[in-house]
Amino acid sequence: MHVALSALAGLLAGPFVHHLAVQAGADLPFALSAAVCRRCGHPRGLLTRCSECGLGIGRPLLTSITTAGVAALVAWSIGPRWVLCAYFWFVAMTVVLFLTDIDHKRIPNRITYPGTPIAVALLAGGAALDGTLQALPRALGGAFVFAGFFLVVFVLARGGFGFGDVKLAFPLGLFTAFISWIHLFLAVLATAALGGLAALAALLAGKGAKSELPYGPPMIIGAWVSIVWGTTLAGVIF
Repeated sequence: MHVALSALAGLLAGPFVHHLAVQAGADLPFALSAAVCRRCGHPRGLLTRCSECGLGIGRPLLTSITTAGVAALVAWSIGPRWVLCAYFWFVAMTVVLFLTDIDHKRIPNRITYPGTPIAVALLAGGAALDGTLQALPRALGGAFVFAGFFLVVFVLARGGFGFGDVKLAFPLGLFTAFISWIHLFLAVLATAALGGLAALAALLAGKGAKSELPYGPPMIIGAWVSIVWGTTLAGVIF
């Protein structure tokens, strides 16, 4: 039942998640009344075709389906626990950041700065209610380890890697390491594999500079894969 309810919640939240991503990426005020077309900037509804340029509702619908699918898979993996509320927040936040990185190659501070502390608070509250507070220090340690790893990459890349990805790494590390250190390690492996495939695809397509490739999506998908299938993958690999 909790899986079906999670999917329904994700489906309903999808248009709002997409709307938030458009506003965050374009530095617009966060307000439902300020919904605009991501192509031309003309005012439009959450699920209406743009009257100015004709852009349809395909991507908001795809965002709803994706949010519903990821929320359902995470609910199936985590189970009916209080920390699931924190993981829902994590799913919504990462879908927003996935879209902003695709559209603008940025991880906006307007999302990560308030979103990350809220995520920590929700995870701590859920863990307290579940009686699993002992996992919180590991989660915070994993967050700092993951962010520290990408900070080193940022310094060594000399402009080929955005600092927004360093800030993104903190919540990704938090929610994977809360489950186990193995899940954090698998998130790193999945991120490296997906990022490598994306870079190879870009090279084959004739797109050159590494800086043109948004690295947030591979990081986010890697964390999703680890959270949902990490236990199974750990059994196969180790």
